[in-house]
Amino acid sequence: MAPSNGQSVAISVLLGCATHAAIHAGYVGSASAREPTPGYPEAVIQWGVQAGETCDDIAAVLYGSSKHAALIQRYNRVACGPGTTLAEGLTLVLPAEVTSIPDAKLRSMHPDVRARPAGGAWSPAAQGMPLLTNSSVNTLDEGRADIEFVDRTRVLLAPNTLVVIYGTASRARVSKTPPAAVELADGEVKAALAALRGQSVEVAASGGGRVSASSRDTVVQRRGERTTVAVFDGKAGVTSGGLSVVVPKDHGTRFVGRAPPARPRPLPAPVEWTTADAAQIALAPEGLGVLSASWKPAPAAGGYRVEIARDPEFNELIAREEVKPDVLSFRGEKMPAGAYFLRVRVVDREEYLGVGAVRRFHLVAARAAGGVVPAAQEITANPYGIIELTPSPALELSLDDGPFGPVPERIDLLQRAPRALRLRERGSAVPGAATSLPVRYTKVGAVVSAAREVTPAPGGTGGTGGTGGTVIEARVELEGLAGVDVARRVAPRLFAHLPGGVRSAALAGGDRGGALTARIPLPREALRPGEPLRVRLDVADGRGGVIGTSDAELPAAPEAPRAAPPPAPPAAPVLGAYLPLLPMSGVADGLWLAPTPPSVAAVGAAAARSGGGWVAAGQVRASGAIGPLGLDVALRSNPAGEGDGAGAGSTGWFGARARVLRLGRSELELGPTLRLGVPMADGSPPLRIEPGIALGGAAGRFTWVADVGARIRASGDGAAVGAGGGAAGGEGAAAGGEPATPAVQGFLLAGATADPAPWLRLHGALDLHLVDREVRADDVLGGLSAGVEAGGALFGALSVRVSPWRDEGEGPVTAQIAVGFREASP
Repeated sequence: MAPSNGQSVAISVLLGCATHAAIHAGYVGSASAREPTPGYPEAVIQWGVQAGETCDDIAAVLYGSSKHAALIQRYNRVACGPGTTLAEGLTLVLPAEVTSIPDAKLRSMHPDVRARPAGGAWSPAAQGMPLLTNSSVNTLDEGRADIEFVDRTRVLLAPNTLVVIYGTASRARVSKTPPAAVELADGEVKAALAALRGQSVEVAASGGGRVSASSRDTVVQRRGERTTVAVFDGKAGVTSGGLSVVVPKDHGTRFVGRAPPARPRPLPAPVEWTTADAAQIALAPEGLGVLSASWKPAPAAGGYRVEIARDPEFNELIAREEVKPDVLSFRGEKMPAGAYFLRVRVVDREEYLGVGAVRRFHLVAARAAGGVVPAAQEITANPYGIIELTPSPALELSLDDGPFGPVPERIDLLQRAPRALRLRERGSAVPGAATSLPVRYTKVGAVVSAAREVTPAPGGTGGTGGTGGTVIEARVELEGLAGVDVARRVAPRLFAHLPGGVRSAALAGGDRGGALTARIPLPREALRPGEPLRVRLDVADGRGGVIGTSDAELPAAPEAPRAAPPPAPPAAPVLGAYLPLLPMSGVADGLWLAPTPPSVAAVGAAAARSGGGWVAAGQVRASGAIGPLGLDVALRSNPAGEGDGAGAGSTGWFGARARVLRLGRSELELGPTLRLGVPMADGSPPLRIEPGIALGGAAGRFTWVADVGARIRASGDGAAVGAGGGAAGGEGAAAGGEPATPAVQGFLLAGATADPAPWLRLHGALDLHLVDREVRADDVLGGLSAGVEAGGALFGALSVRVSPWRDEGEGPVTAQIAVGFREASP
């Protein structure tokens, strides 16, 4: 893609400054073209200029014809016009013979750069490619390029810049004033002389104006008709509109079109870092480090230019970006080890580029054999490992408080165990300038297990006689030594503290991370018949440092194998429902109970149609068994709602039962029951006693339960509280009141359960009550109930009762819902 209009840079000629210091008169040496002089692409010689000599004179002497005068300008910044004499005593660097070489090369580049030979087409550029006369280099939106000319002068191209390379032959017949090296149409060029040596780079602005920079860092920007010059090194002369100004270091000027340049003004001052401007040294874990810095906001800043480079001159740029004025920090991640330079420049509201504030960074590649380097500011290493560093000639290192010296390639932690590594820039003597990197050592341990082993005598008989004996067979598991050569670096040994003294043995084995083993013979004084042996076992490394210790007790003789305990019998099944329905009736509120109560606790509520309206009551239930003895409690609140309570006031039932018979896994159970009904509020039924017999059994997934018994009124005359709160006599109920509590009644409850799944139980039951009303004929009350219980230890229950035989005012349907905890799933 061709560059857009107004975003190109054209290079005419680049003048050089690289000369040798030695001055000779006349022809001072020669070299073969086959042997390039070090630092040059070809063999060169030096020439000392005599009084009155011109480029034509030197070319005629050296190359046989004045037509080769252009070669005088290949490595020298001189004017070679006809009859123009050179300065006496000037030392020139000249090709040893007539040659044709590229005028420049693409020293380095960032992706998004293309090149075009003279008369050719654009193609992707490559680092190191030669650039011949009239060839072009174009940086696109994300591109940057560093072009080095044969005189070692460099031009750095910003994005969207076009450079045209011209050969030095075009300078052969020019005036005494050398032509401009760079003609800038639009964009940005940085002049970077290899050395000052009293020379300059000429930059012409398209349409008028000229900059003569004796500088290693002068930036010329052209945007539209405006040209801005910022000098950060040396000085620059700026000419436009017939007037000239000299711009000193850290100053800038500008002109528009052919207008005279403005009076030089100071450039924006450097930003102030939020931390001390000292060398930042950090580790680069796995070769990838982090650089970060922040700065204070600068007055009148319109933005900031942030650059990161490999060299202090910022010729080897890694990144450059202009950010908004509210961006006040930089962070670079995944940076390889090495030295870095960060520069931040203010761009003020007039778009003058400010003086750079520079911070130096050093990232040191480090790894720990047998450990890791998890952070940039500390080292985690195994105490038996090796810290490996990448030496840097710019840094020096000190262990703890020792003297500084060159950075070593490795630090053996077996020979030195430093608490910290201190790094600083080479030759720095500023107190506190060193960066301290703590060394954290990973924990190393050993788990020891031991057993007594009797070695048989040659005859095959075990014991301590003959050449047989007893040994300690030890097994050691080392911890925290992954990646360490245990045999060479640790050299572990086992020490046994025995009654006759301390004995040791080398630990062997451990292939592929397995356990180490050792055998230590027991002395006779440690063999006491019938007594266990207590021994302390220590694992130590080759330096005597204890890694782990254990106290072991060895039995006197191998114990006879113990018979495995018989498996526990399976738990007996639960008979009946966990939470059977508790009717909302003062007469027919019997509970369907199994001989053995389940371990359960629950809360719930029941609702019934009564007296022409709906009433509801809450309940709390709990039961459990200790062996054959069972206990249960059921508390019911007063009913609330629009209907009558049907005599079901707040009542608490407290019961006990004793299982007297259980066949097999509850194929048949039998036990007497006794429950006590206690009134819990005014208007509740009086105290009642309920003796009975519970019978039940289980067959596979089915159970059945039957209860038969009687209920006896223990106090009161059976009167109930009416809807208006008045009392009614024992012969019946007051007008609008609830049925009276009978003096005695009998009951029969029978039902069964089925378990379609381990977490689901279905149940159904029939309840019948033979009621003695004292002054009236006997009544028969009863109903059918069904329900479902689902869940595990936490479960829920829902049941419904239909009562075709019921008291006056009692509704035909009662529903109950509850949730609770039980000991185990069904």
